[in-house]
Amino acid sequence: MSQLSTGFESIKPLRNLPSYLSHAGMLRPKLSNDKRHLINFWPKIIHRGHLTEFPRRVWLHKLSSLRPENLKSSDFIDLAGGRKLVVYFGGDDPPLRLAYDSSRLVTRFPPHARGYLYYHPPPPHAPMGGSIRLRVNSDDASGSDLLRPNGLPWQLGLPQLVKYGHCAGALRQLRADGLVDAVTVARCRALFAHQQYVTRRHLLFSLAQPFPLAMRQAELRLTIVGRDRLGTFIKQRLFGDPAPRYPFTGLAAGTLLARFELSPDDDMRVFMRIVKIVEPVVCSEPGYTGRVLAPREGELLFFRVNRVPKPWSLNLLSSLSSAKALRLLVDP
Repeated sequence: MSQLSTGFESIKPLRNLPSYLSHAGMLRPKLSNDKRHLINFWPKIIHRGHLTEFPRRVWLHKLSSLRPENLKSSDFIDLAGGRKLVVYFGGDDPPLRLAYDSSRLVTRFPPHARGYLYYHPPPPHAPMGGSIRLRVNSDDASGSDLLRPNGLPWQLGLPQLVKYGHCAGALRQLRADGLVDAVTVARCRALFAHQQYVTRRHLLFSLAQPFPLAMRQAELRLTIVGRDRLGTFIKQRLFGDPAPRYPFTGLAAGTLLARFELSPDDDMRVFMRIVKIVEPVVCSEPGYTGRVLAPREGELLFFRVNRVPKPWSLNLLSSLSSAKALRLLVDP
C-alpha cells in the first residue's frame, strides 16, 4: 500500500529529537540531559475514510522536586494559554499530563498560570488528602495557588496520582521527596481500585474542606473519603421547592463554595456554611417568597420551614446513607 500523504511535506525534519523504540513507545522517549525536549506526536485521524496524520509539538519540562523547600529556579513552569501540557521527572515513567479543566479539554490555562508545582500536605487525620498544586509566581514570597473557575485550587490529588498511569512519575517523585509513604499509597490504591473515574472536585477528606455548589444543579453528590472506605453524600434538589419541576432548573442561578461544620451544641449534627459566592445569586422568579432563601457569604445556609427561617442540618446518627457517609469524617 502506498504511503499516505501527511500534507506537511514542505516542513523540514527537526533535528536532535528524542528517538523512540516503536510507535507505541512514543510517550517514552529516550531523553537526554537537557531540561526541555521538543517531541513530535503524530496523532492519527480518519478523514473521509482515509487514515491521516498530522504533527503536534509538545514541550516536556523536567522538574527536580515537589517539596517546596527543594524547588529550584529551573523548576519554574509557564502553563499560560496551554490546553494540555506535560512535565516529567526523569526515568522511564511517562510524562505527567496537565489540563486546566479535565471536564473541558479545550479550556486553556489562564494567563497568570506561571509558577512552581509543589505538593500541598493533606489535612490532619486524612493522609490521602494531599495534592499537587501550582504556586503562582508573584511579588509575595509565599505566592498563592492557581484557582479553577469554581474558586477551588487547581490540583491533582493523591487518589488521581495512584489511579492513572501517566501520574506514575509524579508519584515516584513524591516517594523520593519523602512526602508520601508506601503505606499511604497502598491504602489509597486499594480504596480507589474499583472507581472508574477519580476527580478531585468531588472528593471530600474533611468536614472543613470547601466544595463547589451550583444552585441550578439537580443533585449534590460528594464522595466521602474515610480511613478505610468510601461513602457517598447525595442531596437531591437542594435549592428546589417541594413541588417537583422537570427538568430541574432551580429557583436561582449562582455558584457557591460551601463546607460542612459540626453544631456547637450537638457534635453529631452538621450544618452547611457558605464560604464564598463565586458567581452572583440571581433569582429566576421575581417576588419569590418560598422555601429557598438567598445564600449569604460567611453565613449558614438557611431555608424557610413553615415560613420560619431555619438552617439546613443533618443528623449524623440517622439511618440516611448520606449521614453514614459524613460520619466517616467524624468517627475516630
